[in-house]
Amino acid sequence: MSSVQDAPVPPCPDARESELIYGLDSRPPFGPSLLAAIQHILAMVLSVMAPPAIVAGALGVPPEAIAYLVSMSLLFAGVGIWFQVSRPFGIGSGMLSIQATSFAFPGTLIAVGTLLMKEQGMPWEQALSTLFGVCFVGGFVVMAGSRIMPFLRRIITPTVAGITVMMIGVSLMRVGAVDLAGGFAAKADGTFGSVPNLFLGTLVILVIILVNRSKNPLLRMSSLIVGIAAGFVAAMLMGKVDWAVLGQDHMWLVVPTPFKFGFFGFDLHAFLVLSFLFLVVVIEAIGDLTATSVVSEQPVYGCIYRSRLAGGILCDGLMTSLGAIFGCFPVATFSQNNGVIQLSGVASRKVGKFCGVLFILFAIFPVIVVLFQLLPRPVLGGALVVLFGTIACSGIRILLQHEINRRESIVIAVSIGVGLTSMTTPEVFGQLPRFLKIFFDSAIVSGGVTAMIVHQLLPKDVCAEDAEEDEDCNPHSEFLFNKHD
Repeated sequence: MSSVQDAPVPPCPDARESELIYGLDSRPPFGPSLLAAIQHILAMVLSVMAPPAIVAGALGVPPEAIAYLVSMSLLFAGVGIWFQVSRPFGIGSGMLSIQATSFAFPGTLIAVGTLLMKEQGMPWEQALSTLFGVCFVGGFVVMAGSRIMPFLRRIITPTVAGITVMMIGVSLMRVGAVDLAGGFAAKADGTFGSVPNLFLGTLVILVIILVNRSKNPLLRMSSLIVGIAAGFVAAMLMGKVDWAVLGQDHMWLVVPTPFKFGFFGFDLHAFLVLSFLFLVVVIEAIGDLTATSVVSEQPVYGCIYRSRLAGGILCDGLMTSLGAIFGCFPVATFSQNNGVIQLSGVASRKVGKFCGVLFILFAIFPVIVVLFQLLPRPVLGGALVVLFGTIACSGIRILLQHEINRRESIVIAVSIGVGLTSMTTPEVFGQLPRFLKIFFDSAIVSGGVTAMIVHQLLPKDVCAEDAEEDEDCNPHSEFLFNKHD
């Protein structure tokens, strides 16, 4: 008669096999590593290159300077990824975390830069130098934020973050719409909004939609690239591609130069406006890094988890300050690659190092920048309209992850109202003193700051306050919502 000890032990109901092909510490061969890295790059390369091109184009920066700014964006995406993956001296998350120039800033950078050029008569070089000076200091705000995350979460709540992200997409939509219609050059030659321009932009949007219907996950993730390629082929057949760009003098080798546009300037009002966005980046990074922990099958509570968050956000701040010296706008942790990890089953740090090296090579030998300049504005505009709409949708998703009661409805309504007012009819705030008016030059800041103020002014439900207190101590907090995405 067998003893009880001889009986087979049933498996734990919570135990499950790993869904990853290559885990965090795995070292896949060269071929699979390179293939996985290319998938990550395809999912985010447009997001890396677009912000500096958008800001610089709006400020009237010449093409050769735009090319340098795009190269710096690629360079510090690569350096940032290497730091995130390798985690030297505790700087970085130690996961396959992708960094790139943040889309939280272009709208506000354009508004502040335009104001500096108009009101203070700065040339574009001095305006850029001042913006980079503000970004350099702002990086220290992010680094400090990595140490006071619980406090920031009480001020920049999910509602505030959701509204801010949504206003980022909405405010940037104007940039995409102008490009879709032909860009500023088309305004000058009278072809703005012409049927051929609208056809190209619409074609890109339709191809992106159709590719997203595909059952092939890798094809879906590359939908922006496929849409742009289809639009480029159509523009080529229509004679809309300016091949003369290839004959121009280009920087085939880019050497990063400290203080390329002059030594840092600084504007206190600009810093006060942008500092709010630096704090929002901290909150966004918490969600992005948590999602990476989930898909990488890493803990989402406890000391290791908190250490990864602090290291990842610290890396965001360090790369922002270091990048500003060489001409890179603020960088932040991106979330696009989490879908790539989940679909490919590859979360290896080695793949992250491949991504970093490839981006650094793209920056130093900027062939990809030249190809980017070949794109007709309507083709790029069609892709940007979808991309910026996706950003706005992300903000809505953040808002919907929590119950929208009467109190939250008032916060959302007032904030969106103020943000849209500052965007559509900015003359409403034209008589305010400059230190107040500058907050209304950006719908992102006006909407986000309004949300933060109204959220603190309205009385909270006692149960909600208790829940917030519990959340700070509960390891299974709001960060776990990513498991259900």
